[in-house]
Amino acid sequence: MQKLFTKSLSRSLDPKGRLMLPAEYRDALIQGDGTGTFWLTCSFDHLVAYLPADWEVFTEQLNRIRFPSRQLSHFKTKIIGLAQDLIPDAQGRVRIPQSLMREAGLQKDVMLVGMHSNFQLWDQNRFDALTFGDISEELAAAGVDIAPLL
Repeated sequence: MQKLFTKSLSRSLDPKGRLMLPAEYRDALIQGDGTGTFWLTCSFDHLVAYLPADWEVFTEQLNRIRFPSRQLSHFKTKIIGLAQDLIPDAQGRVRIPQSLMREAGLQKDVMLVGMHSNFQLWDQNRFDALTFGDISEELAAAGVDIAPLL
């Protein structure tokens, strides 16, 4: 059974822009392809980490779009063009590239958010500012029953 990214944790980047990944995340990455490699890219106002197989599927889907709108073309340029393949060092740290740190507005304090098959990396202040209103209609339209959560 594949390990999933399920924990959310506050972390601090060191002065070199390195992030210490929790052991559970490192284990899930190693289970992904045997090397611990993952792809990190931007997504609106945060970063997203993908296992290599998932990244390949995602980029293939994007590349099938033959004549994208200008906005979608810019989206593809950022998502694919800024993506970096990373592998944790012996201490479990990864250096976040400056281009991605700038894109996501990452400062020293960050939030790792497990999203099952991938994980997100947020600037702590941006994450803390996230809010959501009544999304019950949107969830219902997508076929999601939130009654068990209430």
